[in-house]
Amino acid sequence: MRTNSDHSALALDEDDWLHFNHLTSLALNDEERRLAGRPDRLAPQAEEYLAVHWHPEWAPLDLIRQRLDLAFPRATNYLAIPTQHNRVLSFGPWAGVEADAYDRAYNMKVQLLIHFPAARLPKATAFLAMMDRTYNYRAHQLLDILARLAEPDDRAAQTQLALRHSVTEPAVQLARANALRLKTLIDRSGLIGSGRDEMLKNRLLPDFILARTGPSPSPLVEQALIYITAIQKTVKADLSPQEFYTPQEVIEEARSLGGGVVIPHPPQFWPILLSGLDIDGWEVWNPSTPRHTLFLLEALARFNDARRGRRQLLAFMGDDTHMSAKFRLKPGADQNTGRREIGFQEPWTDPAISALLDQTGQSLTRTINEYRQRLA
Repeated sequence: MRTNSDHSALALDEDDWLHFNHLTSLALNDEERRLAGRPDRLAPQAEEYLAVHWHPEWAPLDLIRQRLDLAFPRATNYLAIPTQHNRVLSFGPWAGVEADAYDRAYNMKVQLLIHFPAARLPKATAFLAMMDRTYNYRAHQLLDILARLAEPDDRAAQTQLALRHSVTEPAVQLARANALRLKTLIDRSGLIGSGRDEMLKNRLLPDFILARTGPSPSPLVEQALIYITAIQKTVKADLSPQEFYTPQEVIEEARSLGGGVVIPHPPQFWPILLSGLDIDGWEVWNPSTPRHTLFLLEALARFNDARRGRRQLLAFMGDDTHMSAKFRLKPGADQNTGRREIGFQEPWTDPAISALLDQTGQSLTRTINEYRQRLA
């Protein structure tokens, strides 16, 4: 990782600090608290729900409990476990995390949903240390992106050359100037190492530019954002497998805590389904990968047929809700993300999917009850 440079000569104005402090603030104002605690959808007759893939981000968990109680007032059978990226959080009797890992056999980064009883947290020292290491590496990737934009290297030059027909030099300079400005703000703010450093997401630079230029970007700003996205991809491509644990290492430590393991949105990394990992199930639906549910259910059934006499894999669905989209949706953000809701996965009741669930012995009730039993 690159080290911070001294940019003391760069002049920052009051608006720069206002935008930066707002974008990196963990505090919710009254309106944001209201939005965080109020569900967008209601299921007044539902007696059960599954919520084992969602991201509180910096929303207070008491407001999320309020949100779920309002959304599912009659539910008595449920599992609600948060899965922050590489950050273990507890919610009621359960703790969870979405863990990044690197599968060296397939040369790809993968993710795992880990859930376990919160009562095991005092014994989770090794697992928490693993997650902290992964979090620190991933969370500070933004600094490498800003460095490559502010102080271009050969990879940046190659990227600019590849985009020469769609991104003009002024757009590149706009991206570079804002990267330098944001890098300086981060350096001077003392944010790194504080509780607010979870806001060091790759999206912070586009959000900062849009906050400075307005929600309707000009063609020049749009070109700058294209260039920034391309630079982000080069930095992600440079990630070091040595900085990640293998899926097997993460799973082994999770199992020692009585943890369960689910593969989220497998269409993003199909080969992991062939790895023979010690897992409890697959997500057959996720709003980020909604098109392969029937195929995944059929594949899951074939997999279970081959495992007769052994623990069967369960069908999961993840709403993948990101709570910040509920109370602080950024300009230019994907509006579909804001429509997700914790505990709501419509395909459970889709006629074609319901029929296949019945045929393959899967159901929402079975997943909730059996997975809870495995965790307990």
